[in-house]
This record gives sequence, C-alpha cells and structure tokens, in this order.
Amino acid sequence: MPEARYRRVVLLLCLVVWAAGAHASGQVSQQAQETDAVVAMYRLTQTQYRQSIADIFGDGVRIYGRFEPDYRRDHLLATGSAWASVSPSGFEQYERMARGIAEQVLGAEQRARFLACEPDAANARTDTCIQGFLAGYGEKLFRRPLTADELASRLEVVAQVLEIGGDVHEGIQYALASLLASPEFLFRIEAVEPEPQRPGETRLTGYSKAARLSFFLWNTTPDTQLLAAAERGELHDPAGMRRQVKRLLASPRLETGMRSLFADMLRFDTFPEVSKDAALYPVLTSEVAQAMQEQTLQTLMQHLLVENADYRELFTRESMPMDRRLGMVYAVPVTAPEGWDSYRFNEASARGGLLSQASLLSLHAHAGSSSPTLRGLFVRETFLCQTVPPPPADVDFTLEEGFAVEATARERLTRHRSEPVCAGCHHLMDPIGLTLEQFDGVGMYRTRENGHLIDVSGELDGRQFSGAKGLGQALSEHPRVPECLVNTVYRYAGGPQDDTVQGPLLQTLNAQFADSGYRLRDLLRQIATSDDFYSVSVSDDWAI
Repeated sequence: MPEARYRRVVLLLCLVVWAAGAHASGQVSQQAQETDAVVAMYRLTQTQYRQSIADIFGDGVRIYGRFEPDYRRDHLLATGSAWASVSPSGFEQYERMARGIAEQVLGAEQRARFLACEPDAANARTDTCIQGFLAGYGEKLFRRPLTADELASRLEVVAQVLEIGGDVHEGIQYALASLLASPEFLFRIEAVEPEPQRPGETRLTGYSKAARLSFFLWNTTPDTQLLAAAERGELHDPAGMRRQVKRLLASPRLETGMRSLFADMLRFDTFPEVSKDAALYPVLTSEVAQAMQEQTLQTLMQHLLVENADYRELFTRESMPMDRRLGMVYAVPVTAPEGWDSYRFNEASARGGLLSQASLLSLHAHAGSSSPTLRGLFVRETFLCQTVPPPPADVDFTLEEGFAVEATARERLTRHRSEPVCAGCHHLMDPIGLTLEQFDGVGMYRTRENGHLIDVSGELDGRQFSGAKGLGQALSEHPRVPECLVNTVYRYAGGPQDDTVQGPLLQTLNAQFADSGYRLRDLLRQIATSDDFYSVSVSDDWAI
C-alpha cells in the first residue's frame, strides 16, 4: 500500500482505537451506559499478552515490538497491573505489535486457517463473512461480545481501505489490528450490572467473572467454553461456577497459570537484571540462569499440583529436579545427557528445602558476593508477608568502608547491628540470611569465607536454628507462612480490597486452607468459588 494511503489508514485506525478507549471509560456505548459500569481496569502483563495471543491465534504467531514495562506494587506484578497505564511511546509499540500480528493472521500464507469464507469486497459494511470474522475474534480479544457500534466501526475500517485502493484482506487486517490495539484488549476491564434478585445492588457481569477466573487460574484469556458459560448466565449460579472452576482446575493449563503466579511471587521477572562478576562466578551463564528458574518452578509444580502436598513441606523438601546445566552449580553427578531427573540430597548435605535452590540464592545476592541482608529481606517479604522499612534517608553508607576489613559477612553485619541507625532493620533480616551463608552469590556450596569457617547459626522470631535446613524447618512450622501464601494468592487473583470484604474472607480462607492440609488446589478452589471473591462496589474510590 502506498505511503500516503497507509498514513490515512493509520489515522483512521487511531480514531477507532480512541473511540474504543472512550467506550472503556463508559463514555461511548449506550448499552454500557444503560446497564454496565466499569469498576476496574488491569493492564495485561507481558506474559498475559503473549499467552492470550498464543491461545487465540496459535503458538506460531510471533510478536514484534517492545512491551510497556510491567509495574510491581505490593511485591506483585498482578497487583501493579491495576495501576499501570500506557504511555504514548508504549501505545506506538502496542500498535506495531497489533499490525504485525494482523499481517501474520491474514497474510496469504496463513489466511485460510483463520478466514474460512471468501469476503465480499463490494459489500464490506454488510458482508456476513467479514462480520463473522471480526465478531468472532473480537469476542475472544475483548473477552465479551462486541457491541453493535464496535463492530460497525471495524467494518468501516474495511470499507475505508477499499475506498483508497486497498484490497479486502488488507482492510480486514487493519480492522483486526484496531481490535488488538484497543484498550478493551490491552486492559482487562471489569464491569458491573444490576443484581436482578436484589434491586439497587450490582454484580460483576458474567464476562467479567469469566475473565477474573481465567486470568487467576490460567493467566490468560477465557476459552470458548468459559465465554459460552458467561453468555448463558451460568457463572451467576453457584453450581454453574463450581462446574467451571472444577474444569479449569483439572486442565493442564492450570500449570501455566500457577507457574505465572509463583514466578510473580518469587520475582523471576527480575532475573534479566541480575549481573554477576564473571571472574568470580563463571558458571552462571544465561542458560544456567534459565535452568535455575525452571528447576524452582518444576519443584513447585511437582509438589503442589502433581503430588498435591502440604505447602509447608516445600521448605523441608529434600529432592529437586536436576539437569546437566545445573550439575556444576550443585556439584552433583548428572547422568542423563539431556532433560530433567529428580535428585535427592542426603541427610549430610547442607541443602534442604526451597530456599537452598540456586535461583533464589543467586537472585538475592550481590554481583560479587552473597548477601544475608537481601536474602533475609526476601524471606520476610515473600514468605511472611512482612514489611521491612527502607534505609533512612540520612543513613551513612561510608560505614561500609570500615566494615570491609572484617573476614566474614557475619562479622561485618555484627558491626552493622551495633550502629543504631542500622540496627532495627538488620535485626529483622540478617539472622535469617546468615543461615544461608554456606551458599555463595550464585548458590554454590562453600564452607569458608576469606579462609574462615562460616557460622550458619541463626534466629527467626525467637526460634534458634542452624543452616538452610534449620531455616526451612522453622519456616515450615511458622504460622505466618501459610497465611502469607493465602494473602499472596488472593491479591494475585485480584480479589476485592475493601476491608469489609477482604478481612473476613481471608480469615475464612485461612481456616479452610488449614483444614485442607495446606493444599494449593483446595485454596485455589476455595477462592474461585467464593461469592465474596466476585463482589464489587461501584462507589469505590478507584471506580471509573
């Protein structure tokens, strides 16, 4: 298409997207104004965007462009998505990705897979083939049926392309791109409707419930069956909701969703930012870093989904998946030339439990050394849901220079805790992290630092212990650990933050989690089938 013609189409595309954005804020659609009210918007994370595209169009469709950075709030990207926006440069990237996807879907090589009929160029505004394609994929992308206005505006795009000399397939490409670049796709927009059984009250629409459920359990867009259940109103019926939750929990796609949950919880998105001194840690290549993350995620999936075991036992688990890339890190024999095998550490080993895995040890360390403080902070925040205050603004970091002569991290940190300005926070973090000091900055085992034996004694909330195994045992018996997981999973799922709903619901979930033997599958089911999980209030301060 000539450049001038392309510019006209892009201008029209931008106008269509702008109109869709106005609809998202409740300003365009008459139907939305009369029956629905938008109460929350969550920008898709990069993982959610990629997975949604793969589920809708297939794994073969490639995505070209740079994503708007995800935003972490209260330690979770999922929570931050409710606060994330799209910058002008970010929109340009989303628009570029949209055009690239549309060109692949409707290009000559792939077109027959997605467009099963021959469009009528002479009647573009009324052609049932074009309407069926845009309505079908529009529903998948918007996670609800298109309104009449939304469909008409896309048909107008096709007609405009034809009028300036393009062919009908180019027109459908631009119409599809406008769906992909719309806020209705880029944001998960939740809306409410009147509650028919209780006049004056509202409830999430069936489609909003379907999206909340699907992104919670699968971290992707609702599938055809879930959208159909929303259309039939089944998700407003407790029995219907239970059927769908049971189906989603039984699906292999649950593993994809839970991998996303724990990758978010453990902050694996920050792995690309990890920088290590190559002279000190030559073993840590990009492939090894990927294997570290995969090892931890496989451990979690095996323990929590396959074995359906007690969550607390993760911290004392003696076996973990192992492959050849990690053999040197753990200094263990790996006989399989490729793939993963289960490796069990013996009783004499210093390793034991999730916190002795290299992914977490390397992620929470410095470029050239371990860091008891960072590791202790990670344990407090991630597994105990405790907030450790940041260093005061007037802290004197030149104190570090005087500590550098100390032989071991324990000696250096003992000096830290003797300084009043540092003592409060370091007393919370260091006694935990020091028990992991037998693992260096990439998680390799050692017994000495600067020629001195490493002391791995430690303490957690008044309990004394030694080493990684002792820490794991202390965490497995700590009452806040399962409560923290309930809180984290609930926040990840996007449950209501209203204290009048959240407080009692979390109490109930904690009791049910304990009764289930601390099984993750039961916790997921308990959250997903709770009426309170889908409750909303259009009077909330964040309502649109």
